Amino acid sequence: MTSWLSMLRFDCKRQLFPPKILQSTQIPLPLNVIINYRMKSNNRFFLGLLLLLSHFSAFAQQYLVKGGSHEPMLAINEISYKLKVYVLDGTENTSISYTSSSTNHQWKRYKTKYLEAENVNSQQQGTTSVITDLEDGYGYFVDEGTFSTTYIWIIDYNKHPFIINDLLVSENSDPCTGIFLKGDQPIDNLSYHTPDGSIKTIKRKFEISYNTLEWNDSSHSFQNILKTKKIEGNPYSQLIDSIYTDTDITLSGDQFASYFGKAQSATINNYITSQLLLRTDTTALVDESDNMSAKSDGLSAPATIRFTAYANEPTATLYVWKIYREEDGPDNPIVRFTEPETEYTFNEYGKFVAEVEVSGNNNCYVTSDPISLDISESFLDVPNAFSPGTTPGVNDEFKVVYKSLVRFSCWIFNRWGQELYHWTNPALGWDGKKGGKYVAPGVYFSVIEAEGSDGKKYKKKGDINILRPKNEDTSSSGKENSSL
Repeated sequence: MTSWLSMLRFDCKRQLFPPKILQSTQIPLPLNVIINYRMKSNNRFFLGLLLLLSHFSAFAQQYLVKGGSHEPMLAINEISYKLKVYVLDGTENTSISYTSSSTNHQWKRYKTKYLEAENVNSQQQGTTSVITDLEDGYGYFVDEGTFSTTYIWIIDYNKHPFIINDLLVSENSDPCTGIFLKGDQPIDNLSYHTPDGSIKTIKRKFEISYNTLEWNDSSHSFQNILKTKKIEGNPYSQLIDSIYTDTDITLSGDQFASYFGKAQSATINNYITSQLLLRTDTTALVDESDNMSAKSDGLSAPATIRFTAYANEPTATLYVWKIYREEDGPDNPIVRFTEPETEYTFNEYGKFVAEVEVSGNNNCYVTSDPISLDISESFLDVPNAFSPGTTPGVNDEFKVVYKSLVRFSCWIFNRWGQELYHWTNPALGWDGKKGGKYVAPGVYFSVIEAEGSDGKKYKKKGDINILRPKNEDTSSSGKENSSL
């Protein structure tokens, strides 16, 4: 019997191609060839195509799967194969009904591929037929002799359930990096065959929940949170990490059991974690003075740095800070500290690295990322003039420009060799006063002895010109100290 679909295909092909093309081939022309040819000729093809597609859409919806203890679940819709996979809660009173465009059709089923399909008896009433007693692991379809056949694969969940009565930590776990779970029952693969014989697997979905810690930047502390991890596939083959506090661990699922109202769950009570969580912080305890040289980006010695480690105590029990020269490596530290927080003053030029190792039970340990510190080479430059008392805040103090000086002394003398001022902090300077009064304008002398972080020694002597009109009264007593 020739269906209206066959006639439509023939009519579309006849209208699209000249008789010579139809007579030259005995092979049905591919649909894409028909489309490409017709787009170059006339628009009658599109009417046929729309009718054809509307028929396919209606065809794909003509199967109805029913039965089992709950509503069947459509798990997979393989559009490219025209295959739908249904998971049933048992096969009792199950059926698939099909409404055809004609009464002439045959039900079939396949185990591995449709070319090896066997006939299936059905009950037919008009254009609708029904098959019952569905079996797990078969693909069912109606053969109407068309290329648009749709397939229904059946999985009986009751034959492949997820069951768990006891949840354990697998002996294959490494407690330092994470754990694998282990149940008391195996988990089957939910597999199906595509019409061409390919084997595919539906991934089960699970949830694992446990308490853990996460870092809070604003409070500089760890906070306890409940974490829920979604897993696809076998939950016993996936690493569960980031457990940073003692906690209960609960596994629940799968999505089919939840859909059918019989979700499974099991809990490991009070799991004692060995995983370590570490954060570090550094604070430079340095006053950046206005006369420090900006010629390099490194820190100016002496540079005192506070190092702080935060870890998930009481799992973390021991802290070891190491500071070493970059070229020497961590096996040759300059100094070690065994406290979470420590301070160290860098007095030498060079590139340094600090890192902390935290350890706990089960011989677990974690090492921080290296903290790089660059201590600059020394620098010293001495000015030769300033104008105290005339332009407040602008060149009104004698200060050296420096960097990384670990020792410093400066003396100021008048022209008769009398010491007027002495200081040892290079960040400070001389305000041009002696005994609380500004000295007279003129030439004075400085002597500087210093040593840099790089070991360089400085001995500098030079003139200092104090620039100020002689008649300008800027002393604290109203009289200029001109005798100096």
